[in-house]
Amino acid sequence: MKERFSSERMEVIYPYIKNKEVLDIGCYAELRGLIHNVKNEKSWIHGFLSKHSKHTVGIDIVPDKIDVIKKAGYDVYCMSAETFSFKKKFDVIFAGDVIEHLDNPGLMLKQCRKHLKDDGLLIITTYNVFSIDYKIANIVRFFNNDLEVHPNHTCFYSPTTIKNLLFRNGFKINKMIFVNQPVASRWDLAHKIKAKMKNFFGYLFPFIKYEMVIFASISEFPKTLEEIGIPVDENIMMGGKPIKKK
Repeated sequence: MKERFSSERMEVIYPYIKNKEVLDIGCYAELRGLIHNVKNEKSWIHGFLSKHSKHTVGIDIVPDKIDVIKKAGYDVYCMSAETFSFKKKFDVIFAGDVIEHLDNPGLMLKQCRKHLKDDGLLIITTYNVFSIDYKIANIVRFFNNDLEVHPNHTCFYSPTTIKNLLFRNGFKINKMIFVNQPVASRWDLAHKIKAKMKNFFGYLFPFIKYEMVIFASISEFPKTLEEIGIPVDENIMMGGKPIKKK
């Protein structure tokens, strides 16, 4: 019998993390007020990874939360997504809803490339700027030329911008899947109905689903702008280094 998961995101990730050595960047995510009931939170992605992988190591920057998770028996460390360091490499690195919070996402990708096995897989999830959520918000907030966003988010990503960012930092996208927002049991009825309505339209039109799941592997850094078809004269950065036109 096929195993059922609490979110579409878990379902699409599962085949790639099963029996693998995994690094989870941002392992505290989704616990919020449930931190003292870690073992029973089915929507917690780190718990899911730990259960189904060969072994999962987690990192986050919230010291007190890391202490609680560690006491619950998980292998977690207080480290930054942009500067983490281990003396080992991983089969899979998972960064769930992290990249949109960072000051410098290129630093995280540099560390991921350093810690990923040659045949390893980087899995990133981030909100889809063309999702139905943002399309509605664009209409509602049209006249003030802004969007209501999470106060800790520093940027939006579309399929094209995340592809460009990964390519400039030595990754190629193997697959991108759009997934619906999971409906949390702790939400009030109105919030649940709203989410289910958006998810219904997402099933009809996958490209407007709530979130992107990106599967990427290590590739060579481009050496010239011509390689990526950029018809400009300015210098740009690739993998933290300037790259010039011939």
